[in-house]
Amino acid sequence: MSFSAFIAPYYEERLHYYECLDLARCPEPALLDIAGEASALHKFLTDILEEGYTTTVNRLVGQTDAFNRLQRFLSTVLPQLGGPSERERFYLFPDLIPMPQFTTEAFAGGAIFELHAYLDRLNHLSDDPVDIAPCFERADQQQRWQAKTQVLMTEMAAFLHWICARLAQPVPVVPVPLLRDTLLIHLGLTWLRHHGMPIPAPQPVLLGRKFADLYVGGRDTHGALGNVIYRVLQAARPCTLATLCRQIATAVHADLAIPASFTQACRDYLATLALDGTPLFIESGVQGTFPLFLLSLTDNTGEMVFYTTTPWLYPIYEQIVFRKNYNYLREMETIVAHDHLFQFKTVQDGTVLVEETTNETARCLALYEIQVFKEIMMQHCMPAPAS
Repeated sequence: MSFSAFIAPYYEERLHYYECLDLARCPEPALLDIAGEASALHKFLTDILEEGYTTTVNRLVGQTDAFNRLQRFLSTVLPQLGGPSERERFYLFPDLIPMPQFTTEAFAGGAIFELHAYLDRLNHLSDDPVDIAPCFERADQQQRWQAKTQVLMTEMAAFLHWICARLAQPVPVVPVPLLRDTLLIHLGLTWLRHHGMPIPAPQPVLLGRKFADLYVGGRDTHGALGNVIYRVLQAARPCTLATLCRQIATAVHADLAIPASFTQACRDYLATLALDGTPLFIESGVQGTFPLFLLSLTDNTGEMVFYTTTPWLYPIYEQIVFRKNYNYLREMETIVAHDHLFQFKTVQDGTVLVEETTNETARCLALYEIQVFKEIMMQHCMPAPAS
């Protein structure tokens, strides 16, 4: 069982359900929830198409005609609900703002830093003023981008506040943000701890496809890990979070498509953290591939939380996700600080090295995002002063 084999029947079942729905007899709250799910399924296909999974999307569309059928349903159900458009209802920031196209070539020749030294550097730079006016051709474009940034950073501060509530549970856990998409969360936890919030120091890891590339093709390894999830889901219906974690912990170690060298490298990476408590892996979400794998390396001693997930995984992850609305995810993952500021370079003598972009526009916009996030976080997440 692979992701492709799982997802086509799922989409076909949901599409059939939408097309057989009697909209006139459906209560408005339920109809709004269904429309949100359909919008998320459409957005998911758009997202993975942008990430290069063209063959997967083409195969699914060839089997189900998913794009056209989802668009037809949404064009029918949204007028029934009245009021805002799809983007206004289901997106964090509905306006599309043209931005410079940042490419991976911008990292070539960039400055190289040890990961923790670089995070400390960003922490110090967060207090320096940044002039972003040269990054925009027109003042109105800058103003719209700043308005969007304010919305996104407010959302990130809310996510941070939710994570802090999880850290206050009776059994202490150590936050382990999985970079890059949790850079702001790592910085926020660092700032809160510095200002007196009684939370453990975050222990970030930079673990993803580029890390996997050091051992075998990163996309192949990531795909193999994902396929394990879907084999478990196919075999265990309905599947609970505890069942998923338990069965994956067994399955990943028996899967020959997951290189032993990659597994050992991840074990070694976790060992370098020297955690003084059980880990709380923090990730943006979608499938939870890497957090599930890391939990399998700790014999499921630990927890994980995500920003959001897909509609088909939400029933399993409901208690550990911050937002149900998948449509918000791409906005959060692709802010400049997460997507274009730095990337994994290599591991050298057990030390993780990163390289910073050479694109000054990307660097300025990322630092501006970090500053706005810090200002909002200081207003809404700071611990109350001792009486």
